[in-house]
Amino acid sequence: MPKFVLYFFFIASWLNSLNLALAVPMQAEQPVLRLYTEHSPPGEYIDASGNVAGATVELIKLLLSRLDQPATIELLPWARALGLARSQPNSGIFETVRNAEREPYFKWVGPLKVHTIGLYGRSDNFAGQQFYTGTGNKYLACEYRESVHVNALKRLGFTEGQNLILTVNHGDCFTLLLKGRVQLVVLNEASAGERKLQMQQAGHQLVMLQPLSQVRLYLAFSLDIDDTTIGRWQRVLEQSYLDGSMRALYQGVYSEQMISRLEQFASERQAQLQ
Repeated sequence: MPKFVLYFFFIASWLNSLNLALAVPMQAEQPVLRLYTEHSPPGEYIDASGNVAGATVELIKLLLSRLDQPATIELLPWARALGLARSQPNSGIFETVRNAEREPYFKWVGPLKVHTIGLYGRSDNFAGQQFYTGTGNKYLACEYRESVHVNALKRLGFTEGQNLILTVNHGDCFTLLLKGRVQLVVLNEASAGERKLQMQQAGHQLVMLQPLSQVRLYLAFSLDIDDTTIGRWQRVLEQSYLDGSMRALYQGVYSEQMISRLEQFASERQAQLQ
């Protein structure tokens, strides 16, 4: 075939490709979503490879995949994570309690978990697992900064600088409890199971002294994220509860009671929408 004929076919093919490209506009890539969390095993922690891991992290990754949403997940001290999520656009934080104080600062997807929160101590400090409200000044309690449970401790008679220590990281308080430097910490039912084993290895028993509250934990997004996107997140989350995906990730890590609560929540929501 003569060279000029080959050249003609090459030009024609290039023009045809150009026309097709102009006729079908390319979809804009989604900006990278910045997600923040804290060290709170078994839901969120840094694994041996230095990656953010945990049962709740895996659920978030599943949702990101289903939404085809690029994202980074960074584990930080809670106060810093909360501040970044409030101040930066296209960001979010998990898992956090949804309450009246935080409501105006975020758009909410969830719940990711439903937990009973309790006040825990070492058995050698509390014979018969007894703790009396109003006697808080006899003990030293610990909780991390910006936690919603600080106010619950204050209502029990604890005051920062006197008998209440506020730490930067979530796990620091339990370390202090293990070492006998504090007598009381706040734990949820999921982390308490793992902590009981650690306490037994230290030669003591971890006991729940009294329940404080039942809380729902959410994924909270910055206010600039549009409501349509929030709605899509909520739908894929609930779908993961209905199709068994959440159960596969949570089972053996969190209680059957909590898993069933989430499945029931999604079923009731679906029934309301039909």
